[in-house]
Amino acid sequence: MKKISILIAICLATIAAVAQQKADIEVSYTAFSPNFKNGDVDVKKNYVLLANTSESKFYSPKTEYIDSLNSTPEGKAKFQEMSRAAVMGGKFDDIPKKDGSYYVVKSTNSNTLRYYDSAGMDQYYYDETPEEWMWEISDSTKNVIGYECVKASVDFHGRKWVAWFSPEIPISNGPWKLGGLPGLILEASTADGKYGFVATGIQQTSKPIGIIYLADGYEKTGRKSFLKAKRAFIDNPLGKINAQFAGNGMTVLKVKNQDGADISNSIFVMRTVADFIETDY
Repeated sequence: MKKISILIAICLATIAAVAQQKADIEVSYTAFSPNFKNGDVDVKKNYVLLANTSESKFYSPKTEYIDSLNSTPEGKAKFQEMSRAAVMGGKFDDIPKKDGSYYVVKSTNSNTLRYYDSAGMDQYYYDETPEEWMWEISDSTKNVIGYECVKASVDFHGRKWVAWFSPEIPISNGPWKLGGLPGLILEASTADGKYGFVATGIQQTSKPIGIIYLADGYEKTGRKSFLKAKRAFIDNPLGKINAQFAGNGMTVLKVKNQDGADISNSIFVMRTVADFIETDY
C-alpha cells in the first residue's frame, strides 16, 4: 500500500475542513465482536471513520446507505423494490441488509460525543462528555497497514483496552469511542479478546462528515439506561414484541426447541458468556 502524506495534507486542509465539516481522512476498519447466540467471537462488521482534527463520524457504510434510502419516500420505494426483486429472484443474499447498528459522532469543538444505536425494536441516542483518557503508553511498536504504531492501554467503561496508534497521523481519534492519544488509533482490542477494531485502509478525502439519517426517530436517553434497555431485550427478546402487539389481536410469538419446549427467553446467551462492549451498567 502506498503511504499517503497525511501530515502535510492535514496541515493544509485543517482550517477549511473545520469550517465546512469535511473530513481529511477516511479510515476503514473491521470490527469484531461476540455472537450473542453462542458466545463465539465470530461477528465481523465493516465500519468507516471520517475525521478531521476536530470532528468525526464512525459508522457502517451499508447501514448508512439503507438509512439514507429510508429517509425519503422515493428512497424507501427503491429499497422495497430492491428487496422484492431479490426475493422474487431467489437471491436472498442480495436483500439489502444493515452491517452495523451504531453511529458515533465526536466533536472536540463542543467537547461532545453522541452515540446512536438500537435496543431491540427501539432506537436511542445519548450524549456524553469524552473521557479524560488515562492511557499508559509503552515502548512497544508494530506496523499496522504501513504505519509504525505505538502501544497504549487504558481502562474504559468496564473493559481494559490495548490500542496501537500512529504518531505519523496527527488526529487524536480512533474507532468507536476511542481517542485521546497523540495520533490515530489503527488497531485496538479488549484484553479478553471479545471486541476489537483493525484498520484495513486509509486515504485522504474531502467527503462531508455528514448527517445521521433518520435521527429524528431516535429517543434520547442516558448511556447506562441504554445499556440496561439493550440487556433487557437480550434477556427477554420476545417480551417487548409480545407486549406491544399481543393486545392488538396478534398471535403471541414463541420460540420452541426440537422437543417443543418454549425457549423464548433463552435465544441469546447469558451476560456471563457474552456481554456488551461496555460492561459498567
